[in-house]
Amino acid sequence: MAWEPAPNAEQFVLGLFKKHPDRKRDADRFLNGLEAKIRAYGGKVCVRSDQVDLWDIMDGKDHNVEPNHLNPAVFDFETVLVACFKDLEAVHSWWSSDQVFELMKHRSPLTKMSLHTVDGLVPGFEGTKKRAATGDKLMLLEIAKVESFRPMQRYVDMYKRLAAKAPKDIGTICNLLFSEGISGVLVNEFPVQAVCASCWRTRSDLISWYEAPNYQQDLMPLRYDFARCFTVAVPMYEERKESSENLKRRGSAAAGMKLRGLQA
Repeated sequence: MAWEPAPNAEQFVLGLFKKHPDRKRDADRFLNGLEAKIRAYGGKVCVRSDQVDLWDIMDGKDHNVEPNHLNPAVFDFETVLVACFKDLEAVHSWWSSDQVFELMKHRSPLTKMSLHTVDGLVPGFEGTKKRAATGDKLMLLEIAKVESFRPMQRYVDMYKRLAAKAPKDIGTICNLLFSEGISGVLVNEFPVQAVCASCWRTRSDLISWYEAPNYQQDLMPLRYDFARCFTVAVPMYEERKESSENLKRRGSAAAGMKLRGLQA
């Protein structure tokens, strides 16, 4: 038995971004605008993770952090965004809108950017602090550049079967969002060709899945032999770090109010 798509399963969008090192504030402004446009067109932002120091890299670090100039990393992104729309038509309505067209004119603070669509297995959700506090806290992403199609098709199919059996095999639920080859390309600056995403309440549950014999024996050999894959667990919700400029402004405003109070 494999994990079958729910009747109300949605279309997901995976976004990967690398910021210009000298223009991170502008890059954040662009990404905030992208989030706003997704919501304006009926989409939901499930996860946006910018804080690499909070990432738990499970496998394939050399594919994210360049080990040397002779072996450039294929997935050297530092921001990941997972969003969802009702269907593919809704994705294209958002993507072809005038608002997104205008926003894309200001993407220069990003040195790389990819947006890919993938068929979901479940309805999407809006990632919030409250949801992360009471539900799933981590998203496990496996992002692959495929070197042989058939074995990796077997990989994503087997992933769904093992996810369906997880309560019996490892005693916990694998909340699988998608496990599939890419269904569409909007921007293609990272070689994403297959992707799996699952949500977990605790890191120990995630580790139970990742270290389970079925996963290690049935999935890992396919991934190592037929793909270049980056596997990472990211927080389901992150507090936005305020820029130093905003903190200075807030401090100046507070000091001004205090001074005026003393004068009064």
